[in-house]
Amino acid sequence: MDFLKKIRQKIDEFCFNHMRMDGAQHLIAGILIYDVLKYLIPVWSAILITLIILVAKEVVLDKWIKKGVADWHDIIWGVIGLLLGVL
Repeated sequence: MDFLKKIRQKIDEFCFNHMRMDGAQHLIAGILIYDVLKYLIPVWSAILITLIILVAKEVVLDKWIKKGVADWHDIIWGVIGLLLGVL
């Protein structure tokens, strides 16, 4: 258990030292989407659906519909949030 706490602490330190505000929003979104879904559906399904939502937001809304700027860093921060939620 201490090993997982150390991993989470290292990820937290990295996030706070290298993240922009937009990255923080995607990190929080990844955590929140997973945390809500894990109570409604099995964990592996929650992980998969969270990944689909994170990628679809960037590809569909930002790249195709031009509602924002498509940035792959946003997907990475969302996945980091998902991993923190799983831990």
